[in-house]
Amino acid sequence: MILKWGGTIASLTLFVWLLTKMDWRQSWEILQNMPVYSYGLALLLLGLGQFLNSVRWYILLKAQNVQISIPETFEIFMGGAFASNFLPSTIGGDTLRFLAIARITKDRPLGLASVILDRLVNLLATCTLIPFSISVLRTTGLHLDRNLLSMAGLAVFNGKAANWIKRVINKYLNLLKRWLDKPVSLLLAFVVAWISSVIILSAVWVLARGMGIQVSLWQVLGANTISYFITLLPISISGYGLREITITSLYTLMGATLEQATALALISRIFNTLITLPGVIWMQRILSETKDIKPPETM
Repeated sequence: MILKWGGTIASLTLFVWLLTKMDWRQSWEILQNMPVYSYGLALLLLGLGQFLNSVRWYILLKAQNVQISIPETFEIFMGGAFASNFLPSTIGGDTLRFLAIARITKDRPLGLASVILDRLVNLLATCTLIPFSISVLRTTGLHLDRNLLSMAGLAVFNGKAANWIKRVINKYLNLLKRWLDKPVSLLLAFVVAWISSVIILSAVWVLARGMGIQVSLWQVLGANTISYFITLLPISISGYGLREITITSLYTLMGATLEQATALALISRIFNTLITLPGVIWMQRILSETKDIKPPETM
């Protein structure tokens, strides 16, 4: 937590420093001159992306004969998304989802395994976008030091992160094996995860083009995939500050002005947060219905 709070404060401080270098009048003009349809289309794409994310989880749950509907899965998923954006890290969205499914199935390990597998499928789908990220790094003149990557890999796999991953895998391996007997559901969930990732990042592309940033969809896929993996590092809370710094830096290197890149980082964060606001309704209901269920230590 010290590392997370320190990283969050440092990232936000650096981002605020960037904000002081901006021409705020120009930034406001950028937002004013954006076509109205850009805002509407971006919100529509983000909403569709969140719905498909819930469908991905629904597919995994139905593979284990969980009695749940798509609308109910969507409500639980959005409640978890709201919790991830607005509540402290000790009350995460994954924990909320686990509590809701544990109430329905009365099978705590199965509920937790479904949430973990859902995360893994989404991570694997995002990994397929890495080639776009490599292309972006090459076009911007950035490069990855292999020695640095090797040292980072050793630090992760020999540290507490590796021990946590090993504990989770060993504890829930038998449950995760249940889905190996359902290869079609795993493949379908993966396809849905890939489509939802592209749709959500297409919303960022729509915003970027509306701001006058001359980038292609594949460049947006690459840049935002880089920011996604950077925000997975346990050095900030929910990626606040860290994501904005990464987005601003990458889009500036791709030809955007500081005002355009910063506006894109802020607006995309705001839109991603706004789209989860309806989740507060379902989150409150889930908490009231699952107050007697204790979350597992691994979450």
